[in-house]
Amino acid sequence: MEDTALRRERRTGSPQRGTRRGDGREAAGAAVPTTQAAAARHRDVRKRLLAAALELFNRKGYAATTVREIVAAAGVTKPVLYYHFGSKEGIYQAILREPLARFEAELAACEGVEGSVRERIAGLLVKVYDLFCEHLPIVRLVHAVFYGPAEGAPPFDFEAFHRVYLAALRRLVAEGVARGEFRPVPPDDVALALQGVAAVCMDMELVDLPVRPGREGLRRLLDLLFEGVGAAARGQGE
Repeated sequence: MEDTALRRERRTGSPQRGTRRGDGREAAGAAVPTTQAAAARHRDVRKRLLAAALELFNRKGYAATTVREIVAAAGVTKPVLYYHFGSKEGIYQAILREPLARFEAELAACEGVEGSVRERIAGLLVKVYDLFCEHLPIVRLVHAVFYGPAEGAPPFDFEAFHRVYLAALRRLVAEGVARGEFRPVPPDDVALALQGVAAVCMDMELVDLPVRPGREGLRRLLDLLFEGVGAAARGQGE
């Protein structure tokens, strides 16, 4: 009888007596670390390719940099670059899009933040400053491409950053006027002034100066500007 039962189990695939029913779950669970490891390797390779391309683009220029040089610096092969980015232009576009995507995420987060408009504007500009400092090599590449020869690199909508940036500042200033935090000032003018203050502090990070404003300097300059457009300034000037 036992032999018959054993043969039946083998034919039907039902578990034999003494078999651990958790083995299937354990086998499935064992695949998770493997998948996670593969994803980690995928991210590491992509990161190495981006870093290698950025360094070469800054040192040699986009046009003078070859795919062969990028993959050699990253320690991979050409098909790996093509798999991740499609082409040299694709990796160039990815380098520029990453900080822009983070910037847009910061703008979206700012829309739902509570507090005074003044605090929200200052918080946004400090975050933009931090992103700028975090991505100085990319900023240098942007400057080289934007102010360099027109035929040097593929087209990229660099103005998109400024359009979104100024639009967000205009909305915040207009909200400040509507809430009575600011005098009835032109939002466009104040947005440009705010952007200018932040731009000075950011651009000074690109040069080797003994003294730079930094985050605290940016906040002090913003305080001066806010004092000029604040609702309390109207009574002082009258």
